[in-house]
Amino acid sequence: MRIFIKPFLIILLSLNFLSAQSRSDFELRVENSFIKLYENPDVAIHAAKEVRNDGGGWFTKDILTRAYLLKGDYLSSVRDAFEKSTLENENQELLSGLIIAREFYFLNLYEQTSKIIEPLLQDTKSTDKKVSNAVYAKLFQLNTRNLIALKKLDEAEKSLLKSSNFAKNNKNSFVLILKENEFLKATIALEKGNRPEARKIADRLLKDLSSLPRATYLFSVIQQFRGQLFFEEQHYDQAIECLNSSLNAIDKINYIPLKSSIYEDLAKNYLVIKNNEEFELYKNKYRETSKLLEEDKKEARLELIKLSTELSTENNKVILHQKKMQLRYIIGISLLLVLLMVYIFIREVQKSKTLIKQIKFFRTINFKQTEVSKEEVKAKEPLKKQLIIPKETEKEILNGLQQFEQSKKYLDNNMSLPTLAGELNTNTKYLSEIINKYKDKNFNSYINELRIKYIIHLLSTDRSYLQYKISYIAEIGGFTSHSAFTNIFKAVTGMSPHEYMQTLRKD
Repeated sequence: MRIFIKPFLIILLSLNFLSAQSRSDFELRVENSFIKLYENPDVAIHAAKEVRNDGGGWFTKDILTRAYLLKGDYLSSVRDAFEKSTLENENQELLSGLIIAREFYFLNLYEQTSKIIEPLLQDTKSTDKKVSNAVYAKLFQLNTRNLIALKKLDEAEKSLLKSSNFAKNNKNSFVLILKENEFLKATIALEKGNRPEARKIADRLLKDLSSLPRATYLFSVIQQFRGQLFFEEQHYDQAIECLNSSLNAIDKINYIPLKSSIYEDLAKNYLVIKNNEEFELYKNKYRETSKLLEEDKKEARLELIKLSTELSTENNKVILHQKKMQLRYIIGISLLLVLLMVYIFIREVQKSKTLIKQIKFFRTINFKQTEVSKEEVKAKEPLKKQLIIPKETEKEILNGLQQFEQSKKYLDNNMSLPTLAGELNTNTKYLSEIINKYKDKNFNSYINELRIKYIIHLLSTDRSYLQYKISYIAEIGGFTSHSAFTNIFKAVTGMSPHEYMQTLRKD
């Protein structure tokens, strides 16, 4: 399973934030903007901006920042998150913390997200239960997502339960939040290896969505998740059907991060079933969208640091008029950003030397299998006195080995010494001694090294393979066992497949 949840489900704030007792026209307009997040983020942005002009404050800020995240416009989301709001109430610190923590989460800064959220969850008491239930339901949900990203699954389950408990206090307004929590429950089950439970929850959610026709985004995410389950079960046709359903639902809507993730999954499925035309189509779509998203994320991270620093400076002017916890929060964020940059700088400097050495090592590998030169044969001549293999036979076997290496038949997981000897019209004893003499290794080591070099070449020349699971890469290379592949790869290269793929991603 991929690192955790590829879909970008957004954290919802309930309409119960509004403090008025009756449902005014203003409340209905905010609700309409909120619902449109799941239909079309562009329309939601337009509707939220109109409400903001009438004093929407933090409510519309939440909708706007989430809509931009759904679109993949991370830079605009960061800027709106730090824009000043006119709303003043006792929950302002919670609302602000939720919005800013979410920016850190979607920019993959998970440790920093934890630093922001944890202090906010220490005291869940508030006089305004209507608002606090909404905020804490979202805070615990965001905390759950973050814990899943950090692979802290037991803690994630506890946090998810707390989120649902707060949401259940306002059932009518928190239907979508509870549905999202069910999806997170399925995600945790899959991460723990309980695929049947994950499928059961996903299928139930898909059925439940028939009563929520406006939740297009949620429908698409769940269909993609089902597609991933089918892929792991090697039911590729069903996986493609789910992924196409997921993509068709949002075909004309700018849910770019979700589309990019679906493109990647479709490319992976078409590669497995050897549909090269469709594979190339979706691989190119994935590359284009992921490149744009990553560039925007880089700009957003820089803007996040800049605006966080400016926010800290401005808040110093009114720090004496704010609560003690708010003071700690602002200073904590500022120090965290400084420490984060220092830590990243020091860590990257330390890693750079090792990474450069590793990259250079792998780039020096000659991936093209070349013929044994006459000079090499002559250099080995003294050893031939101990062999009883005729000279012409020896050359024929060497030529046969060269053709064997170029044909890539070594990727066949049924390849054995007798099989290869039969293909070269020789016997196993001759073949074994020739490999020992000119390759300096036994038959198994010879085959395994050819396979490892092929995989290294594949990963180095086509970065799309860096997205696949190691078990699938092992299968491509002719290995029948994930663990055997990992052990052999490390024995040949000095590092594990995961470490090598991580190195290439950073190169």
